[in-house]
Amino acid sequence: MDIYLKPIGVVVKGLEDSGEGKVARSRYEQISVIKIFDEFVEGLEGLEEYSHIIVVYWMHKATEVMLKVKPWGIEKFPVVGIFATRFPPRLNPIGVTVVELISVEKSLIKVKGLDAWTGTPVLDIKPYDYFDIVKKPRVPWWFKEMWSKWKYKWRYEEIAPWLGPCTED
Repeated sequence: MDIYLKPIGVVVKGLEDSGEGKVARSRYEQISVIKIFDEFVEGLEGLEEYSHIIVVYWMHKATEVMLKVKPWGIEKFPVVGIFATRFPPRLNPIGVTVVELISVEKSLIKVKGLDAWTGTPVLDIKPYDYFDIVKKPRVPWWFKEMWSKWKYKWRYEEIAPWLGPCTED
């Protein structure tokens, strides 16, 4: 079975590729801009009523496919399957990110928290609502360890207070 996807827009201001392929914490401080193609603009009506949205996009810079990875390349972490991570080297490099919605102005959507490069094709946008909230998700030990380090190192509570688990263990 073949599947064909048609982008609804493109990231016109996103992360800039440093050549290192790393996404910095700046994504939560930077305002990114998504341009929706003219034929889809009427589909944006009512979106501005939400505080957050889900952006689905094609990670067009992902060129390799791996079925097993070591999270963040950290030696003490176990090798896990690609589907147990959010890393790009997958057969269908689809990115999904919950972002803070800043504004909707005609065909332009301004957001904070988008981890996509300038030029990234956008496949879909959905509102983030109560159906998408998991109050206390189960995650592996290695993810908890990285989160506990990153939330302080990158000041997530200051720059993106909506991130992270609803309750702490």
